[in-house]
Amino acid sequence: MEPGSPQPSAQGAENPWPLFPEQPIKEPAAELEAVSVRHKAGFWRRTAAFIIDLILLQWATLLFLWLGAIAEDLAMAQSLIFPGVLSESLMEWAEWHTRIWSLLFLVYFSFFTWYGGQTPGKMALGIRVVTTNGQSVSLLRALGRTLCYNLDIFTLGIGFLLAAIPPAKRALHDMIAGTVVVKVETK
Repeated sequence: MEPGSPQPSAQGAENPWPLFPEQPIKEPAAELEAVSVRHKAGFWRRTAAFIIDLILLQWATLLFLWLGAIAEDLAMAQSLIFPGVLSESLMEWAEWHTRIWSLLFLVYFSFFTWYGGQTPGKMALGIRVVTTNGQSVSLLRALGRTLCYNLDIFTLGIGFLLAAIPPAKRALHDMIAGTVVVKVETK
């Protein structure tokens, strides 16, 4: 940032989205590791935020599938007029649901983690993802963090449960991505 240029405003209750994603949060880098356990988000709060996000994702997926069903109905109506046009089978719809849900999951968590450090679920519960040195998460780090959710799942959920162990309170995907989930300070 050039000298004399205006400083961006920090994230707060009146501004939940930072103007510059790389802007540091209030704690200096050296102090973040020394932040007391009460500043880090707890396991149950993180779990509730994740459930809220999964519900929102499922609704978005169902919306896409509903729009697809309308398109299928139109295709079936066309196949009655023009024989030979086949509609998709139920198994293909299940495959599309999985593809759409996976893509939305990746985009949803990566985008919101990068742009403000908070998914809607995290916003609702007052928590935020930051790097271990106190910076906002870059897009590449957010994408990597989201992809690391697969490792939490492959460990039969043990990777998620690591977020319940103090003092670190970091899930496996946080450890790999170099992130920590903290409570948002409101003034």
